Amino acid sequence: MSPEQASEVFQRERAHLFAVAYRMLGSTAEAEDVLQDAFLRFMDYEEAPDSARAFLTTVVVRLCLDQLKSARTRRESYVGPWLPEPLVSAEIEPLPPPDARAELAESLSIAFLVLLERLSPLERAAFLLREVFDEPFAEVARVLDTTEAACRQLVSRARAHIDANKPRHAASEEKKQALLAAFVQACASHDAAALGDLLAADAVCRTDGGGKVHAALKPIVGRDRVTRFILGVISKAEGPVTSRVVRINGDPGMLFTDERGNRYALVLTASEEAIDAVWFIVNPDKLAHVREPS
Repeated sequence: MSPEQASEVFQRERAHLFAVAYRMLGSTAEAEDVLQDAFLRFMDYEEAPDSARAFLTTVVVRLCLDQLKSARTRRESYVGPWLPEPLVSAEIEPLPPPDARAELAESLSIAFLVLLERLSPLERAAFLLREVFDEPFAEVARVLDTTEAACRQLVSRARAHIDANKPRHAASEEKKQALLAAFVQACASHDAAALGDLLAADAVCRTDGGGKVHAALKPIVGRDRVTRFILGVISKAEGPVTSRVVRINGDPGMLFTDERGNRYALVLTASEEAIDAVWFIVNPDKLAHVREPS
């Protein structure tokens, strides 16, 4: 297999491989590193495998498992809540067609990726391959170099944990956008009553600064505390701040940019009744890949 052939095959599978690696790691930078390593290994093979996707998926998943071992150690010493690096689209572009697999879209959300962090690396890999990417158990077992019975147990434990901690029934796309617009308006007008009315009684706000910028070191819990915290952050903002409605990990969100070029990403998790969670990513390392929307 020539370098040109390997590159062509790899590029054809790249989107799928990134989808797997990003969900495994919750980091665009780490996912890109894994894909680069996988490509170099793929280049070493003289002949193309029978199934390039199966071969490359195996390589990527195993590299991610190795990466997660060191990542867990780093995250144990992480300053404040850890949130995934956001995937920011410059526009609220149309969603996939209604018949697109809901599990694939849901598995990209910030809330879902945070849930995945609580699984063991093997549980995470087995669950994603089986439940999100719809691989048969025989293929999952081959990728993880274990038995089908062991994979079924991994997936069962992962599913039980996720079902027990999953957010309430998610809001429709229209409701999410309406809640985000109302949230932004309440914040812009510093209207504590309006903001509080949008939040669930047990709403949670998590801010990820990673020790690089000022952020809450623990989750803020409860409607009143979240309201006070958000309005307090707004009141301390210095200089003009521009904002843009974007799509963050598939959900409507906001990208803010201050006069020094610092970026902040905000996304909400909501039911049809209220906003359940506010995710605020301010760690500059996690926003370095985000380009200012044109």
